[in-house]
Amino acid sequence: MIRSGEILAACLVVAWLALGSAFAAQEGEWTRAQILLFDTPHLENVTTPLTLSYDFRQRGGGAGFEDKVDLIVTEILPDGRRNLEFRFLSGERKRVFQPISGFSGNPLVMLFLQWDVDQMKEATGGSARYFRNRIRYAFYDRAELEEVEIELAGKALAATRVTIRPFAGDPLRDRFPDYEQKYYEFVMAPEVPGGIYRIKAVTPAAEGADPRREETVTFSGEGT
Repeated sequence: MIRSGEILAACLVVAWLALGSAFAAQEGEWTRAQILLFDTPHLENVTTPLTLSYDFRQRGGGAGFEDKVDLIVTEILPDGRRNLEFRFLSGERKRVFQPISGFSGNPLVMLFLQWDVDQMKEATGGSARYFRNRIRYAFYDRAELEEVEIELAGKALAATRVTIRPFAGDPLRDRFPDYEQKYYEFVMAPEVPGGIYRIKAVTPAAEGADPRREETVTFSGEGT
């Protein structure tokens, strides 16, 4: 069971961006994957306060479930940045993320990854910092990008799919063997409100079998 708890969202954003900033300083530039997910103004196509809604689906890992995630744009600031609030799952699975002020990107990527890291920590007793760092490094040196097409409301839209496999070749794979083949997909589409169409985390099982665990967050619409 996921425990409810408050996370200071601003610190969460800094934690996920910190490694990318260090790489940028060392190498002189961010990778395309880092820019696409963490340094793009995804919310620039949201011009009025509204709610971006996403369907959350989990399969495997015991009983699957379906739920909702809402990103609420509460205010458009004069400089074009947004103030944000969140509803992340419900009931006993609910996670409380504090509001963010003055943001231009879509922090759903970071909220989802933090939730995923907490799941791995709870399942294995491993270090959240270790899991988080493996994921952040993967955006830098092993991200795969592919131009794809999605369909939304009967319309074909251009998108980019970013895939990472953070634990492939992991020196600690003997300690966390279930995660060696785990992969994440991020489908980013500039014409989708908020810029994110789908995020997926998959922990494969044996070849030919259903995934051991799969979580998917998919954009479902916008409203007031």
